Amino acid sequence: MPQHTPPTPDPRAIPDPGRRHLLSLLAAAPLAVPALSTLTAAPAAAAPARRPNILVVMTDQERADIALPSGFSLPARHRIDAAGVRFAMHHTPTAPCTPARSTFFTGLHAPANGMIDNVGGSGFMDRVLEMTGSTNADLDTALPTLGTLLQQAGYHTAYIGKWHLSNPVSPDPAGLASYGFHESHDVLGGGGPNEGLQEDPGVADRAVNWLRDNAARPDPWLCVVSMVNPHDMMFCPRFYRLADVPDHGADVPPNFETDLSTKPRVQSTWRTLNTAVGGVMPGEVTSPEGRRQWQQWGNWYLELMLRTDELIGRVLDGLNSSGAAQETVIVRVSDHGELGGAHGLRQKGAMIYRENNRVPLTIADPRAPETHGTTTAGLTSHIDLVPTLAALAGVPLPSTGRDLTSLLHTPEADVREALLLTSDAKSSGGQTPGARYCLRGTITPRYSFARYSTAEGIDGPRNEFEYELYDRHEDPLEMRNLAHEPTAAPLIDELNDLVDQLITEELAPH
Repeated sequence: MPQHTPPTPDPRAIPDPGRRHLLSLLAAAPLAVPALSTLTAAPAAAAPARRPNILVVMTDQERADIALPSGFSLPARHRIDAAGVRFAMHHTPTAPCTPARSTFFTGLHAPANGMIDNVGGSGFMDRVLEMTGSTNADLDTALPTLGTLLQQAGYHTAYIGKWHLSNPVSPDPAGLASYGFHESHDVLGGGGPNEGLQEDPGVADRAVNWLRDNAARPDPWLCVVSMVNPHDMMFCPRFYRLADVPDHGADVPPNFETDLSTKPRVQSTWRTLNTAVGGVMPGEVTSPEGRRQWQQWGNWYLELMLRTDELIGRVLDGLNSSGAAQETVIVRVSDHGELGGAHGLRQKGAMIYRENNRVPLTIADPRAPETHGTTTAGLTSHIDLVPTLAALAGVPLPSTGRDLTSLLHTPEADVREALLLTSDAKSSGGQTPGARYCLRGTITPRYSFARYSTAEGIDGPRNEFEYELYDRHEDPLEMRNLAHEPTAAPLIDELNDLVDQLITEELAPH
């Protein structure tokens, strides 16, 4: 087994998210209790069905399109997929951790909720953020979160594990009360070296105990169980001996690239940062040694996936033992992806590659058995989860996101024609003066498109942007940047117009 030796311990102005948005969301929370006269005058009626519990199982840095070698399986994830609808084209609209998580928990894009870069959270990562000058302020407690909305709807809300939306984290069980959680336990920070290996088992145990202790609650509950791994890959191979990793049969990425000269320049900067944080990896896979090291790197990622799967299985068993499984909707999701050597890159950053933004999502609703084990190919985004889970709780919301509950009954339907991607994280390659590390882009059923700018140049003009464009039908591995081809100019204009439209619809204050 690997040696797990712990190490020695100018952002763009953000528009005000708007009080109207806050009030509109809170106004959609449960209605006030009716007057006594109304209750006594009403004819007798059958008691309404109990609203479902909601169990969110979140991992960190897990991409959706992991190729599993023959004989390698992740049975707990398969259990959830078999009991629900898998969203094959689900995306985080941004990275890294804090921005991605903010979109999931607020239903707002990161530029709208203010979380454009990571907050602090652990010793090593705090030093990295200080070095890059990119630490973000905490999530504004005036913004309603998933916890706020469900709490207002009469749910008991609990959070267990990695949070990474404010710092410092508190051991007080009421430490996340200002974010809508009645109780919080084992709240972890930013995910330092080995933190997943050391802390995730305790998170799973705490979740099992919580499910047991709340089995007889009369009110419905929301419980978020948030694990760190496979985020430990961020520090591989710097803090791990790859020679000690079990051989699970991982292969090198089929879209490994040594030459990034046709890609946005921030990607070459990101490759250098990967080395500074995670350690040196070969810049090629053509030599036997280069290939072997990347295979070992991939095996370690699979090992971390396997370990989290065992813990997820423990949580699922705890839910079954509690007797609440038939009353509980399970949401399996990751905050953002892992490049995993695709294009010679690691971690997650200012880019539109599928490994970076496409993440697993399954919603398993025991009340919709007719679609269990099915897959929907429609485009979905993290900003869709707040309105979706609120709808499951009986709280329809006005939102920039889409309510995905219809896909739980009709997986072949579509709810989006395109989705918006953003990135403003200075930690994703913005240390060099004049670096174009800010992106605005879109994913459509066929194309992946982004324009890159400096923080000061996001709003114009188009001829000053750096472009990236892939036709995923013809180039599913996203190797050929069509933006350099003169014949692509009309398509770039069309996609620029689409991005502008999405920005107007989804980033404007509400």
